Amino acid sequence: MAKKGLTAKKKRFYEEYLVDFNATAAYIRAGYSAKSAATNAGKLLVDPAGQAYLSSLRKRQTEGTEITIERTLQEISRIAFCDITQILEFDNESLTLKSSKRLPQDVTRAIESVTVQKTYGPGEDGGMSIKKSAKMHNKMSALNLLADYFGIRDDFHKARATFRRYGIDVIEDENSPVSWTMIPYASSRSNSAAEISQSANEFTEQVVQEEE
Repeated sequence: MAKKGLTAKKKRFYEEYLVDFNATAAYIRAGYSAKSAATNAGKLLVDPAGQAYLSSLRKRQTEGTEITIERTLQEISRIAFCDITQILEFDNESLTLKSSKRLPQDVTRAIESVTVQKTYGPGEDGGMSIKKSAKMHNKMSALNLLADYFGIRDDFHKARATFRRYGIDVIEDENSPVSWTMIPYASSRSNSAAEISQSANEFTEQVVQEEE
């Protein structure tokens, strides 16, 4: 028997989900019961047929808009690795904003706001003061997005970071039966497969000797 495709109701759920990415709300808006929304909405999101439909919807939305994963990551990276001194200079007494005409787009796209406020004193001869401020887009939010995309904060990388604190690294090794090898940790390495295997063997021998 051939598998049935998605029902109109399920398709409506996925279409509503792309409106605000709120699965529970989308489930209710699609016409399902609110009582089971929290549980069943999550099940629909991991359904393979639903994932395929979501993918087709996203593709349809991005056609003609030049929105790609690469472009999105590039935009996030601009914010994550921005340096505020790229747009201003400051010391204990002054702050000078650099001309936007001389700033590259990689820099201007990381700027959230720039404010220049003039204040005049009382009377005709009152002096004028200028208050300047600049704000970049949220750097930590962008770094968190990149960390999640590249899996830096998943369980494996957390465990790997723990190993490194004790002088051990876990690296990919095509010569290993499990594709991973433990070696002494160094902050910067660029070893060949042969060097990796040699380091791994030396490290294993050292551990065995210490146990004996």
